[in-house]
Amino acid sequence: MPFSIPAPVLVLLAICACRNALAAPLPTVASINLCADQLVLTLAAPEQILTVSWLAADPEESLLAAQAARYPLNYGSAEELLRFHPDVVIAGAYTNEFTRALLIRLGYEVVELEPEESIADIARNLRRVAQAIGRGQRGEVLAAELGTRAQSIAAGRPEHAPATVVVRPGGFTVGEHSLAGELMKLAGVRNVAAEQGLDRWGSLSMETLLASRPELIVLTGYRASQPSLANAVLAHPALRLVRGSRTATVPAPYWDCGLPESLDSAEQLQRAAR
Repeated sequence: MPFSIPAPVLVLLAICACRNALAAPLPTVASINLCADQLVLTLAAPEQILTVSWLAADPEESLLAAQAARYPLNYGSAEELLRFHPDVVIAGAYTNEFTRALLIRLGYEVVELEPEESIADIARNLRRVAQAIGRGQRGEVLAAELGTRAQSIAAGRPEHAPATVVVRPGGFTVGEHSLAGELMKLAGVRNVAAEQGLDRWGSLSMETLLASRPELIVLTGYRASQPSLANAVLAHPALRLVRGSRTATVPAPYWDCGLPESLDSAEQLQRAAR
């Protein structure tokens, strides 16, 4: 007796086939900003990504360099992007203004992201990029996971908050109203530069550093193997006087862009604080 499919089942199969046929493909995407690159690499399906910026493939700048190296790289010019003809372009609010304006004039959808200065900003940009590239559900999932993980880290703050100074190449540090500053608070360490009134990014004199008597010094290890005047500051004789303090290294890419992986730095600081 020949096998036959019941009529109701045939109707359901036909409906599913029609829906699949009518479903719009995910939009293709190009990115021309380091932080936007990494959000795209985090959120997009691989087949959506046409190109990311060259900085995304540099491990000294990007946490997702290995992923970025799989795609064509661009240098942020409108002429390059015309060759790829993306449905959506993700840029930073401070990406080359001429490039952004020209792409908009040519009819491209350009999403401009504000820099992340807080964990809430990371969640905001995750959602914004996800919606723009048709991956809204993934954006919501990652934003929710980010919040849950931040709460878990906050619950593990040490009883004693050690006085902490971030020393970056060139003598730069981090203050209030910065992503690094918020991650330090989340970890439960005192940011000496913020207590000195430093806002966002700036420098802390060696005299102030010595006077603050930090219990924890955080280095960023940016291009440490490449001789430079900026890295020479880290060998300053005065800095050796406080080397008795605990030292931790948090690579610069964890703080330069707001990503789910940025919370790794808070966990590293917590371990050092203990």
